[in-house]
Amino acid sequence: MASGATLASKSTLSGTGEIKPAGGGGRADADPSRPLLDVRGVTIQYKTQRHLVTATYRVGFHVLQGDRFVVLGPSGCGKSTLLKAVCGYLQPTEGEIRLKGELVRKPGPDRIMVFQEFDQLLPWKTVLENVAFPLKVTGTLNGKAAEERAMEYINMVKLSGFAHSYPHTLSGGMKQRAAIARGMAMEPDILLMDEPFAALDALTRTRMQDELLTLWDEIQFTVLFVTHSIPEAIKIGSRILLLSPHPGQVKAEINSVPRGQENSNEAAALSREIHKMLFTDQIEETPNA
Repeated sequence: MASGATLASKSTLSGTGEIKPAGGGGRADADPSRPLLDVRGVTIQYKTQRHLVTATYRVGFHVLQGDRFVVLGPSGCGKSTLLKAVCGYLQPTEGEIRLKGELVRKPGPDRIMVFQEFDQLLPWKTVLENVAFPLKVTGTLNGKAAEERAMEYINMVKLSGFAHSYPHTLSGGMKQRAAIARGMAMEPDILLMDEPFAALDALTRTRMQDELLTLWDEIQFTVLFVTHSIPEAIKIGSRILLLSPHPGQVKAEINSVPRGQENSNEAAALSREIHKMLFTDQIEETPNA
């Protein structure tokens, strides 16, 4: 697809330029009838002391094996809430979420979450112990086998020299690498990433994005990535779901630019189109000063 193409509201632009209904999209080289993750008409509500809040309204999309699928929207549009529902921490008020055809009812090792906070690691355990810990607790692997797999992923995120270091000795970026290694070591069906680089400085954030893509090149894992940064979405994503301001509704589902072209004229044009789609309604509703 040429990503500079006009974006269609609540539609998918396929790799051939064909417009498809949102939630039914797919890559040209994959079977769209067999998604790994199937989110169908999901509305999520929760109660506060005074209000019933609708976080998302009838959101639907498919994630295919090997997708780098990004959910992009402004703050407060329910994208992190949606990610928690995919993980199984929340149940939809309406609609359903299926992973490999099975209804998601609770958390499981087939879905691992990486958060944006630096302090995700157990401070009394080394990097190696942190990465191996979920493997041992869930009974996925034990003893030496767990440590060997943990070291494999520690090497992949370039932390082998810090395997026996404690979290307080690591930089923010290194802590995030360790958290990613911990999630990847479980070899989940899908890795869920909730703005994992948002708290990093600009240079470290760029480096972490590059390292995540390099890791994806090696393993071709499936990732569902949440962000409110348009440049990050274009760089990280193979496909991007645009959510409207609160409550989050699907505005469009599009293909991103090819790898390595995030600084191209095509990416700049795509960024402008996405910004227009996400914020035009919001600007129009702003009262005059």
